Amino acid sequence: MFTRDKSTKPGSGDEFRETTTPLADSAAATLLAPQAQQSTDTHTVSRHSTVPPAVAPIVLPREARGDKHELKKLIVGKGISLDGKISSCDRLIVDGKVEAELQDCHTVEITENGTFKGAAEIAGAEISGHYEGSLTVRENLLIRATGRVTGTVRYGKLHIEDGGEINGDVKSLASK
Repeated sequence: MFTRDKSTKPGSGDEFRETTTPLADSAAATLLAPQAQQSTDTHTVSRHSTVPPAVAPIVLPREARGDKHELKKLIVGKGISLDGKISSCDRLIVDGKVEAELQDCHTVEITENGTFKGAAEIAGAEISGHYEGSLTVRENLLIRATGRVTGTVRYGKLHIEDGGEINGDVKSLASK
């Protein structure tokens, strides 16, 4: 338990000292009555404290920071289903279920819980979940150990972890 007392030395200003009160053992700690626990947790704070408050850093949106390229990211969360056409997306992250056609998208990440059915022509993909349909990856296609890809697959470079699966019409783009 921690107890925080204001220093009583003259001229000490608003400094604090922290002392600990060890408990005999964890079993004894669970047997303490709520009143006893409340009486050991005392905090004294001055209005003129020199201890700065903990403040989370402020993160500005990309456009406010002056970044030249704005990242357009779409996240389909766990338990969410999306059906339709997705366009102009820099990064698509699928943790739910998506049945769609991707147009003008750059990269796709399908998490272990994610499922994608449809068609995509993209620069890069990382598949940890399930992908079914037509997939063209111009650069790197990474299939993780939990990933399953089925359908027509074209790729620039293919990486498959132990346990990952790829089934269907699979060809390298370099073989054309």
